Amino acid sequence: MEHIIKNGIDIIINDKKNTPRTSVCFYFKLDKPEKNSGTYGLFAKLLLQGTKTKDSKTLAQELENECIDVSIKSKQDYLRVSFLFLNEDFDTAMHYARDILLNSTFEEFDKELYKTKGEIKSDLDNPRVLASDTFVRNIFDGHYYSNTGTKTLEEIDKIKKEDMFEVHKQILESKKVISIAGDIKDATKCAQYFADNFEFMKSNDNQSQIQEITKLNAQENPKIIKISKNDLNQAQVFQGWIVPNMQSELYPKISLMNNILGSSGLSSRLFVELRDKQGLAYTVRSSYETLSKSALFSFYIATEPKNIKKSLDGFMHELKKIADNPPLEDEIQGGRENIIGKLEYFSQTNSQISSMEGYNYLMGLGLNYSEKFIEAINKTNAQDIMDAANYILSKNSLVCALAPNEYLNF
Repeated sequence: MEHIIKNGIDIIINDKKNTPRTSVCFYFKLDKPEKNSGTYGLFAKLLLQGTKTKDSKTLAQELENECIDVSIKSKQDYLRVSFLFLNEDFDTAMHYARDILLNSTFEEFDKELYKTKGEIKSDLDNPRVLASDTFVRNIFDGHYYSNTGTKTLEEIDKIKKEDMFEVHKQILESKKVISIAGDIKDATKCAQYFADNFEFMKSNDNQSQIQEITKLNAQENPKIIKISKNDLNQAQVFQGWIVPNMQSELYPKISLMNNILGSSGLSSRLFVELRDKQGLAYTVRSSYETLSKSALFSFYIATEPKNIKKSLDGFMHELKKIADNPPLEDEIQGGRENIIGKLEYFSQTNSQISSMEGYNYLMGLGLNYSEKFIEAINKTNAQDIMDAANYILSKNSLVCALAPNEYLNF
């Protein structure tokens, strides 16, 4: 891997010999809260809906004819625009990249806004999605990260087409990086190409206007949010804590604890104890989701409504058990292998590599972060995992339960 800065443009190049397709990811840091919830997501959908030279239908047809795959992803902290193409089509693909990134017209605004509202409403008909949405919105209450689907439905009609041009200006003035993976014959020549043709990708490391959020804003512990929805066979239950993110020394410790508790599937403690032994769960897991300014550790279970209290007790029992009793070395080693195996599995293709390396750099984790993370995971021991669990237990949590009203008296 090479990191070349050319004319102020950050370019990360992974030379993968004898691979037939090249992946180029353009990353833009989102360092301001949205004016209205849903603005960034709508912008991402509209970016491919036509340019000054091509309407959306023509653009889609030409990209298909040229076998150029384009995907756009908007998350809380970044916008990623990815291109995947045959090596010999590099110039052609990058011609389209420049046109899309510079000249999008957002002409389909009204149509896409209407479509987005319909998609969100459809998603929220799913009880699990509704519970998850309510959980995230409340645990990050008052912060930009609380911009979920329900909040977007409340604010989306305030979004105007002019806002798309403001976001476009914002991302072009943001911190940026170009991440490439493919059979690159000459990294220096490749970097010069982007310096000559993508001058707008010059990176500006602006101070983020998104505030850090390090704890749940609640007096009671746990804070409980109840959603009444009758005629459900399953209750949807979340419990979560705001915890440190990838920048923290706790990150590998919480990651390994999370794997042992509930993110490793059939072998995880939650699956064995709550599903297999107690028969409480249709689905049960834990997760650790990191953001630029915060992170969220949570439990989730889909269970019979009568078992809500028993499931919450089960969450706390398993968390306290790992806080008080060191996990066995075989369990720790299994967790290490599971985490490292997943990391390696999701970093095989050029698309995965360019995406991962670009994200790590944009988030301030540096180059070759995966190697550093693997080293930290291999050094994490039983006491570290106990420390992570005790840290979480020292913080306030939020519980969100969706079930028929008669079962919400827990």
